[in-house]
Amino acid sequence: MGPRARRALRSPLVYVVVTAGLLAVWSADLWTGAAMLAVVAMAVVHIWALDRRVANALAPLGVPPVVTPLTRTIGRLRFLTALVMPVAAGVLIGAGALLGLESSAVRDAVAVLMIVAVPWELPSIVAAALATGAVRMAHGRTLVRRPAAVEKLGATTVVCTRRAGLLTSDRAYVTTVVAGGRGYQVTGAGGDQGEIAEGGVAVGPGDNPALDACLQAGLSCNDARVVEREGVSSAVGDPTERALLVSAAKLGLEKVSPRVATLPYTPEQLFMATLHEPVGEEPAMVYAKGAVERVLYLCDGRLGADGQVGELDRREVLATARWLTRRGLRVLAFASAPAVTPGTELTERSLPPLTFLGLQAMHSPVLIDALEAVRGCQDAGVGVKIITGDDAVMARSSAAWVGLAEGALSGAELADGRFGGPVSLDRATVFARLLPEEERRLVRALRDHNHVVAVIDGEAAGAGRGQADVGVGTLIGDEGADVILPGGTFATAAAGIAEGRATLEGVARYTGCALVPRVIAFVVVLAVLLGLDVPVEPVHLLWLNLAATMGLMITLNAELRTRQAAFRPPPGPVRSPLAPARLAEALLVAAVLGAQACALFAWAMTQGAGLAEAQTAALVSTSLVVLARSSAALFFTPDGPRAGPYDRRAVGALLAMAALQPALVYVPAFNHLFATAPLSLPFWPLIIGAGAGACGIIAVLTELVRRGVRPQVTRNG
Repeated sequence: MGPRARRALRSPLVYVVVTAGLLAVWSADLWTGAAMLAVVAMAVVHIWALDRRVANALAPLGVPPVVTPLTRTIGRLRFLTALVMPVAAGVLIGAGALLGLESSAVRDAVAVLMIVAVPWELPSIVAAALATGAVRMAHGRTLVRRPAAVEKLGATTVVCTRRAGLLTSDRAYVTTVVAGGRGYQVTGAGGDQGEIAEGGVAVGPGDNPALDACLQAGLSCNDARVVEREGVSSAVGDPTERALLVSAAKLGLEKVSPRVATLPYTPEQLFMATLHEPVGEEPAMVYAKGAVERVLYLCDGRLGADGQVGELDRREVLATARWLTRRGLRVLAFASAPAVTPGTELTERSLPPLTFLGLQAMHSPVLIDALEAVRGCQDAGVGVKIITGDDAVMARSSAAWVGLAEGALSGAELADGRFGGPVSLDRATVFARLLPEEERRLVRALRDHNHVVAVIDGEAAGAGRGQADVGVGTLIGDEGADVILPGGTFATAAAGIAEGRATLEGVARYTGCALVPRVIAFVVVLAVLLGLDVPVEPVHLLWLNLAATMGLMITLNAELRTRQAAFRPPPGPVRSPLAPARLAEALLVAAVLGAQACALFAWAMTQGAGLAEAQTAALVSTSLVVLARSSAALFFTPDGPRAGPYDRRAVGALLAMAALQPALVYVPAFNHLFATAPLSLPFWPLIIGAGAGACGIIAVLTELVRRGVRPQVTRNG
């Protein structure tokens, strides 16, 4: 047997058709079998149409089919239910024989278990909801490479950014230079205008040889460059290095001798060095820039304001650097030395003893949307942590600008496993000077503390991302990322988390709605076992299931066209769609619907109505509640009315489903096919009132459940 044949035999349609046929033969009621097949076929067609719509929506994004831990879990749940239901049906038949129940009642209960109780459409609904989230993320400039990332992004409880620049604008400017024991202010906020001044008085080249050498080192040991486009010159490269070009230009320095070799910056090394050719009588020079402690370690002297090399007071330099970092400035140290043996290679071992030149402190403006995003993450229970190569003092000061000032941990503290000291792992917001292995250890520690971790990185295959639940890249070519933020910032990532949360909230809502007819089905089975008249027939439950499925499909089709880019995450941690609180909410909704159906059925029977009429009243009232909930999902969000325009096909389908309700009651063909009966006018006010009351009770009780039950976060897979 080929794979296509095996997939066909496992399909819901085959199971339902065979079961409905057997029941029809058993009952010798071809009309019942035909009604079951008709309703089930309609539901299967709608599921197939939605699957096709989702596939067409995902195709332009290059996203593979929706297979996530959640869809696999729900698929297994459906498979297990399909295996258990025949056994339960056999037990029910045996119980009916022992209790002497009517065969017609037992047959109805078996039909309910075999056809209605198995949630065939649920995996498609969940997959469609996750795909909807992926499409809406794409509208918000968040590209999802794997649908599972939507699920994980929505469940994220900690987001780590390996680029502090995602919280700031893509520019930096030097504000202070300390050289030769003197402090200088750099004006002009990083633009072409401005000057370097001491005490408000502008200085020029030659006034302080140490200042000249410090700025020349920043100009030479630099990978940024100035390009001219259409007569306009601009700097291209890293924002930090562009700022060094601008500060040197404000002193009139622009020339750089040709570079021979480069020792690039690495997280382990914490500095960069370049080797330059000799020019005229000037010897070949080595320039270095980087972390203050690291550059000081390479130096054995200090260039003074008089141009002479003197003794280096490391404590004084470190104190000055800390004073600047406490003000939220990033501080770089600069050094130079004549090359002893000029060559074409440059290593740390080949560096000559360097002379300390000075410090340059720079500032990057914080993005307003980053401030709002960080605050929104904190309000929503999502921890924000910065992984940086800067020292802890500077990193903590920078984090304070965006409201992250709880504390910092270093790589050494992570290595010692000191997570419960003055700054715990959960409370720490800055992790400074981490090596790649220490980043991986941090992510593992967060996951061990039951966090779902997203790591944002601007470099391909980030060191910490391999162990994270979600890898978020900011470059299109980042092959290791699950989610791409092309040209994005932290606010874009936060909006993606909010969209993922909204998607999981939608999945939970759809799952609860799909479970409602199943719960009512078990109420029918219980009524049969107790020997009571059932308020609805099996074919009625199929109709309710179709109404619920249609409503969910309508909402999902509408949401595929909805654009959502605002950052409005639900408060508190997100709950899994299969969490106990979610299932309790579904049971509560089903209990209210079942209670109002039973109450209306009992009232109609006491008023002398026939069995078919009482069942029809209960069916129509419950159907109206289901359609009202679908309409609310279409036109409203948890934050208020949904912004238009609305999907016309969705509105048309909803109106068509509403128009079918009177047809279900008064059209003879529907009466015969679905075992309904015409109702007199006095029934309708009570039907509408019961439905409105049930909607109100459901709204109040579900809100109480959401506020009273503490949300739980689960990691699927």
